[in-house]
Amino acid sequence: MLNAVDVQLQKNGALFGKLELLAGTTANVIASYPYANNPNALQTAFDVPQAYIGYTSGALSVQAGKYVTLAGAEVIDERSDSNLSRSILFGYAIPFTHTGARLTYTPNALYTLIAGVNNGWDNLKGPGGPKTAEVGLAYNGSVIQIAAQGYFGMERFSNSMWSATGDSPAGHRALVDLVGTYKVTPKFTLIGNFDSARQTAVPLVDSTGALVPIPGGLGIATWNGFAGYATYQFTDKLSATVRGESFNDHGGYRTGYDQQWREGTLTLAYAPSAPLVFKLEGRTDSSNHQVWADSIGALHGTMQSIAAQVLVKF
Repeated sequence: MLNAVDVQLQKNGALFGKLELLAGTTANVIASYPYANNPNALQTAFDVPQAYIGYTSGALSVQAGKYVTLAGAEVIDERSDSNLSRSILFGYAIPFTHTGARLTYTPNALYTLIAGVNNGWDNLKGPGGPKTAEVGLAYNGSVIQIAAQGYFGMERFSNSMWSATGDSPAGHRALVDLVGTYKVTPKFTLIGNFDSARQTAVPLVDSTGALVPIPGGLGIATWNGFAGYATYQFTDKLSATVRGESFNDHGGYRTGYDQQWREGTLTLAYAPSAPLVFKLEGRTDSSNHQVWADSIGALHGTMQSIAAQVLVKF
């Protein structure tokens, strides 16, 4: 399976910008509305994750266009992720990209403050009404790094239920995201990622995926989770990363089931040369309810997977 061919053109300096083109199966997953998760749109294995221009003057910089989210420990660009598979939090707790404007203030090398206004989560065009606000604060120490992000605004409750005109119910969505990194030694790194979010005016489901009967048909959904990572660099070429996480989807809004989902992953990475990386991974997922179907359609509360990847960097 060809997951991604990622081509980036970047300009640095006072006037800066970036254009990123993505082809492959990953593109359909992270693409923004109206090109993804919309039955009225043509599905293609191509996306433009980033296309922005900006200007820097002293400690201030401003950019406008489409850019990746501030939230999360993992990113779309697979070169920066230690694991092969993506975390539950990356896929279900946070957005991928935003379209809007972002202001960054960097008073010194240790601190960064960010504020922005955009069209919400993975939207080239928003649902109307108030825009989504983003705020971020980061501490960039040599041993410890801490980043806190928040997103607050209006969101439609489901891309798949959008009509051809783009009109559908919307509610208020809020997310708080925290990421901490501790470089224990030059070879050993620990990372923790916590997310907590809620959205109003959404349909709720139970542990079987059936709609919960509530007055008006819409309620308040909440989701939260934590992911922890431990990476050890055995040699310049060989490393291992262990990831463990737990995700609570109260109301089933994000995963389709009211459930507590856990996973544990071990990834081995071998880089015989700087441009080439081989990854081998074993993963086990479990839920407190039966949510995964096997080849004959029987439901189970656990799932195991093995994956291998070849990553070529230019």
